Amino acid sequence: MKLMAKYYVALAVAIVSEILGTLSLKLSAGFTQLWWTLASIGLYLIMLYCLSYTIRVVPLSVAYGVWTGAGTVFTALLGVMVFHETLSIGQIAGLALLVLGVVALNRSGESEEETEYEALQIEDEFQMDEKFR
Repeated sequence: MKLMAKYYVALAVAIVSEILGTLSLKLSAGFTQLWWTLASIGLYLIMLYCLSYTIRVVPLSVAYGVWTGAGTVFTALLGVMVFHETLSIGQIAGLALLVLGVVALNRSGESEEETEYEALQIEDEFQMDEKFR
């Protein structure tokens, strides 16, 4: 599991940068505010790099599910706190279902925790190199 920690840290950075990038995107006012526009682009680039690093090893269904679920929930909550947006009962229920889905994805992946995904990834890369020689 220690080997996997760096990939989950990268996933956390991807989530945070996506949330901040989305908030910056709103503040860019349709790309009319230069610094907020540049901030959103930079944060999205960081997010893409970190997410691509994560999915090299973490199963795509888990990484993408956690990334989208956490990003959606925290962005919605920050929208309420920062921009004074409101959430309907249906939206709150939807966010709760997203949280349950993310928890289910992570729980289903716990049985695979012993699998050395990093070693498998290296082995896959080696096999791909052999195919193209």
